[in-house]
Amino acid sequence: MRSRTARFAIAPLIALALAACSKQKAVDVHNESPQAVASKLADAGPVHFNPGRWETTIKIESLDLGNAPPEAKRMIQGMMGKARTVASCLTKEQADKPTPKFFGEKSDACTYDHFTMGGGAIDAKLDCKAEQGMQSIVMKGNYTPDTYQMTVNTTGGGHAGMKMDMTMSMQSRRVGDCTGKEDG
Repeated sequence: MRSRTARFAIAPLIALALAACSKQKAVDVHNESPQAVASKLADAGPVHFNPGRWETTIKIESLDLGNAPPEAKRMIQGMMGKARTVASCLTKEQADKPTPKFFGEKSDACTYDHFTMGGGAIDAKLDCKAEQGMQSIVMKGNYTPDTYQMTVNTTGGGHAGMKMDMTMSMQSRRVGDCTGKEDG
C-alpha cells in the first residue's frame, strides 16, 4: 500500500539519510520549509554523499489504524514486520548538491518543526497538511557516508479520515555503482 503518508515519509528520507560526512557543520533549524532546510545544509559546508547504488530496507514495526474497518486492519497488519528493499541511484550531481525535494514534498504543505543533522546523527520532525488531515513525521537516526539507520514515526490523519500511527525502521547502505536498474 503506497499512501500519501508513505510518500511523505519514505521518498525524502531515502535521499536525506544518504549521510553527510560528520565533518560537516551541524545544522539546527526550526519552523522551516524543506526548501529552507536544503539551503541551510548547503550553507553549512560541503555535504559529502557517496554517489552510487543505495539499497534501503524498510519495515513497518507497528501500526495503529484507529477506527479502520476490520478487513482493512487485517490487510495492513499482514504487512507488519515484513521487510521491503528498494534500490535508488544517487548521481554525483545529486550528491554534490542535494535539491529541496530530498527534504520533503515540493509544496507549501510541509514545515519542519525542527531539523538537526550533524556529527553522525539526525533528528527531525516534519508537519504536513494532507487531504486526510495533519500528519507529523518524526525521524531519528544515525549515518555515515555509506550507511544510515533511521526510525520514522508517522501520526495523524490516514486514509478516508481515519487516524493512523505508524513506526517504520529504515536501514540503507551504498552497495556499489548505479546499474540503471534501480527503483528510483
